Amino acid sequence: MEFEVRVIGGIESCFISLPLSLIQTLQSGYLPPILAIELRSDTRLWHVAWCGSASSSSSIEIAQQYAVCIGLCNRTVVNVRVVSNLPKATLVTIEPLTEDDWEILELNSELAESDILKQVGIVHEEMRFPLWLHGQTVVTFLVMSTFPQTPLTSELFPVQLVPGTEVAVAPKRRKNPSIQSPDKEHTITKVLLRVQDSDNRFIYKCDQDGVKMDVVFTSGVFLHPETATKYEFSSLQYVVIAPRLLSKETKKKLHSENSATEKDANNGNLTNKQDCHEVVVRILLSESVAKGHIMLSQSLRLFLGTRLHSCRLILQN
Repeated sequence: MEFEVRVIGGIESCFISLPLSLIQTLQSGYLPPILAIELRSDTRLWHVAWCGSASSSSSIEIAQQYAVCIGLCNRTVVNVRVVSNLPKATLVTIEPLTEDDWEILELNSELAESDILKQVGIVHEEMRFPLWLHGQTVVTFLVMSTFPQTPLTSELFPVQLVPGTEVAVAPKRRKNPSIQSPDKEHTITKVLLRVQDSDNRFIYKCDQDGVKMDVVFTSGVFLHPETATKYEFSSLQYVVIAPRLLSKETKKKLHSENSATEKDANNGNLTNKQDCHEVVVRILLSESVAKGHIMLSQSLRLFLGTRLHSCRLILQN
């Protein structure tokens, strides 16, 4: 089926609107809450999402900022195909497109976390997309990676964002401040990493006067060498680690999960800011840690109050 694409101003979502004639055709079969659609024009291909909105014309309508991000021009004629069984993303890593976008995001981090899943349905690596904040500010992101991971093919590998998808945001800081005092050589970098389950390397078995004990290593954490290089960490460097501040909705969800399993009620979920801790540890490098992850002992994880979810590394040189 061929349809024309119209770029519309005033739309604040990355979901497209479909003409009634196309909607009626689609309604002959099962329609999921979010439908993945492929638009193709000659050699160009776009993966977009539809969640039920009808266009005001016989064309497919798309937000102006979103069209600019994905390179879809006004009046483009496309072939439309429904994509079924699209993988559901468990983790998506994104980066603000510019330093200005990052600074806006820092002031609206909690709002952005909830709005991404409301405004964006489908992403793929190297894709750009806008996010509307407060109905007036637009922040642009670049998708760095997705999980499930992209196969080694030339075709785009889109994934669908769902309520359980975790979105990790990499910082985008200004590289060369115009004014910098010569006696201030300290910089602070914040990195959001997923927590990987620990293994027996954190446990040292000790025999003291016939008494066998397990001594837990809590003065260091492990990173993959490529993760350390990417964020300019070095082996044996001191860092501060703290749990990621969760949104109110996420806290409620985690609190409900804990209530259902009281025998493990203190398994690392934050209930309020008073439970937030920080620790100073050394960085150790190991290729057995997944890229973009941090491995720490269970004792540290419980003290920090974080599950196998994510925590924030704060590096101070």
